[in-house]
Amino acid sequence: MGSMITLGIGRMEIDWGKNNSFRDHSILFKISDVKLIPYYYVDMDSDEPIIEMKEGYARKLSSIKKRLNLLGYDLVSIRKMYEDIVREHQEYGYKIKLSFDVFYDVLRAINVSDIDTVKLAVEFEENGYDFGEYVRRCVLNAPQVKGKLLVEYEDNEDSEYQNPEWELSEFLENLDPYITLRIIADNPANAEQEVFWGFADVVENGWVHKDEVVMGLPPEKRILIVTEGSSDSYVLRKAIDQIYPDISDFFDFVDMKENYPFTGTGNLYNFCVGLCRINIQNNIIAIFDNDTAGLEKYHQSQSLQKPDSFVITKLPDCPEFSSICTLGPQGSSMENINGRAVAIECFLDFGSVQKSPCVRWTSYNKNERQYQGELESKDEYVRAFKQCDLTDGSYDTSKLEFLIEYITSQWTDRKK
Repeated sequence: MGSMITLGIGRMEIDWGKNNSFRDHSILFKISDVKLIPYYYVDMDSDEPIIEMKEGYARKLSSIKKRLNLLGYDLVSIRKMYEDIVREHQEYGYKIKLSFDVFYDVLRAINVSDIDTVKLAVEFEENGYDFGEYVRRCVLNAPQVKGKLLVEYEDNEDSEYQNPEWELSEFLENLDPYITLRIIADNPANAEQEVFWGFADVVENGWVHKDEVVMGLPPEKRILIVTEGSSDSYVLRKAIDQIYPDISDFFDFVDMKENYPFTGTGNLYNFCVGLCRINIQNNIIAIFDNDTAGLEKYHQSQSLQKPDSFVITKLPDCPEFSSICTLGPQGSSMENINGRAVAIECFLDFGSVQKSPCVRWTSYNKNERQYQGELESKDEYVRAFKQCDLTDGSYDTSKLEFLIEYITSQWTDRKK
């Protein structure tokens, strides 16, 4: 039979391979996810599978969902993938009549805790039980699907021998498993389910070396974040590492102050221009400040011809910045500082310093016809941030979470 390697959620198998023929799923996990996981083997003399604990990957589905989004399997992208595959099947003479919306609704309704393909394998399938069999027995019998014309063949002499239900299940079985995984992850009931990738058997039997399946995220999947100054990189790195450790391995950072002979908005813009001219293919996100100077260069950068792998953005507008104390030529007032004075320090916990936040208008930008502002005592906010623990609830991370969610969405939405 050979050595099997399987990807599954709980006791529901999603993808499988044999010997040295399998898809590498290590990108769904971090090296630290390797632990003892359950392996299920069919015992033909028993109604129950044999369970052994061996080394493999394990990570909660809610965390896998975040990684899938960064890998290009967000909801908009998987819809396009599905529809592209349907169109490809039309070239072979039959039409899949199952729309993505129906497919999504059926799969999203799956509660993984109710599915046990291991038990079904014992009961029905001597040679294993995979997602294709599950589709035939369960998905195709769902009320939203059953009774519909799922596959339509062009007229030909062999059509009477073709089985639309079988063809559809084959179609679904051969879909990219990450499409299936991503849809099932949208059901909140599945969030705490663990996704397992069991590689032990192919390693133990010599088909692959362990370091071929236990390895870090490959360079082509990593994303370089480039910012205006040293504090920006430090804040983002610490925030992602502590608040979003499940995706922290996706991001690398460049400290513009320490690693380049230039700093500031103008030099970041020139850096972006240079990367566009050489048509850089690395995954990069360049982030301008959301102040007057940053906004000016950000707007200029939107006319640059850049590859899909290069995102130029700015710090986001934040509702909390719509009414902040400001000091300037007109005295003290409460103003909206979005687009005028928002730097990385504004996303830190204002309660970490024993003074109310205040922005001072420092210079007038003739091109933008507005003042440039800067957060007062910003170094104090940074010092407090460096000393804090972002995981114990002692530091307000709400604005940092807002910021990181924005940055990741800029990446996932870059092609839209």
